[in-house]
Amino acid sequence: MENENKSQGMVFKVFSGVLVLINLLLGIWAYPHLPEKVPSHWNAAGEVNGYSGPFVGAFLLPLTLLGIYLLFWVIPRIDPKKANYTQMGRVFWIIGTAITLFMSMLYWGTLGVSLGYLETLPRWSFSGIGILFVILGNYFGKIKFNYTLGIRTPWTLASEEVWYKTHRFAGPIWIVGGIVLFLIEFLPKAWTSPLFIVVIIALGVLPMGYSYLLYRKVMR
Repeated sequence: MENENKSQGMVFKVFSGVLVLINLLLGIWAYPHLPEKVPSHWNAAGEVNGYSGPFVGAFLLPLTLLGIYLLFWVIPRIDPKKANYTQMGRVFWIIGTAITLFMSMLYWGTLGVSLGYLETLPRWSFSGIGILFVILGNYFGKIKFNYTLGIRTPWTLASEEVWYKTHRFAGPIWIVGGIVLFLIEFLPKAWTSPLFIVVIIALGVLPMGYSYLLYRKVMR
């Protein structure tokens, strides 16, 4: 089983690396063709509310993804709980690949808008966020205690019991929240912004509050 996990983990490592390389090559190709103002930020309604220059528009996300990819190689070697990364098996890299793929899709959408292939960032970007949260929630229960990846509140980091129970509590909530975000694409546009904000706040506040209450109970 351990060898199988290592083998499947390598698949995700290679796939993530290929995505990072593709994005860097896309940036090199797109840079000379980008306009002076490149959309760089969208609000919850999918409207552009921030711009950057062509260099930042071409290379910020690819370089960010490269940094994240390198961190995923380094973190298991420097985290004080590095032994727990071995126990996680391929889960660690599945999460890393999901994040890399989602950010890549945002980058491709941004380039599409900047180069005139798309009128605006497609509404499926909300579906992508939803799918990402579903994937993360699905694997929360398998994230071993560590200081880098997961729900890191003062109370989860102070107690392994609180860590594991909080992640098991948060997993189903993130899955449901992800499904709601996925369905935003099919709802009236006027609902997009308020519903998105409510869901994001709930996904952050509920696990945080639970970890605090559980920590107080455990300490008593």
